Amino acid sequence: MAEAKFHSIYKELVKRIKEKEYTTMLPTESRLTEEFKTSRNTVRRAISMLNDNGFTYSIKGRGVVILESFEEDRWSFDAKKFDGIETIKGDNAVSTRTLVTDFQKVILTEEESQRMPFSAGEFLYKVERVRILNDKKMILDLSYFKADQVPALSQEIVEESVYDYFKKNQMKIVAAKRRFLVVGATQNDAEKLELGTYNCVGVLENLVFNDLGRLFEYTESRFVPGSFDLSYFVQNDGDQ
Repeated sequence: MAEAKFHSIYKELVKRIKEKEYTTMLPTESRLTEEFKTSRNTVRRAISMLNDNGFTYSIKGRGVVILESFEEDRWSFDAKKFDGIETIKGDNAVSTRTLVTDFQKVILTEEESQRMPFSAGEFLYKVERVRILNDKKMILDLSYFKADQVPALSQEIVEESVYDYFKKNQMKIVAAKRRFLVVGATQNDAEKLELGTYNCVGVLENLVFNDLGRLFEYTESRFVPGSFDLSYFVQNDGDQ
């Protein structure tokens, strides 16, 4: 699928901001429209993404101000719109690979149901994937999909993008509930991730709902500490 024009402009502007080509203000909409040979609305969509992700702030009558930033050796992503590895790839210059370490259709046991938002006896697809960033095993995704709420999954599908597959099958995903916590590392974490001296992991729990309001996915994304930050950008839209 071809990349949307506004998104390619957004990525180019992010690159220029990070490389200090722009330090205080973005060029005017007119200049950007002329440079990228596109419509003013397309440029505005790119600038809106910059604002949403904390790179800039639009001030009426002045233009688009570039917000000060600092460099950290971490991969950053927006917790508000986190969609797994694709979000990290989109927000950072990083090479990624996915290793599927477990895929099976299971019946949820009574014991497992105590720590998941599903009922004992339900049929689920269990998917375990190790996310490799810059050749390091940094994220362990433990996902459970309700078999009666999603199109049939296979090993080949989960090795690619599950969400792209859902979209191709006209499945509508409308909402998610998330929480972040830190827990002690399990034996499985130690075996699958490059934890080094860490004895804990960061966990982003993700409960995802379809357009009928049905919960169809529960995922734990388990992160190596010290290598990620979750951001949430807030703007003051009122007058000071």
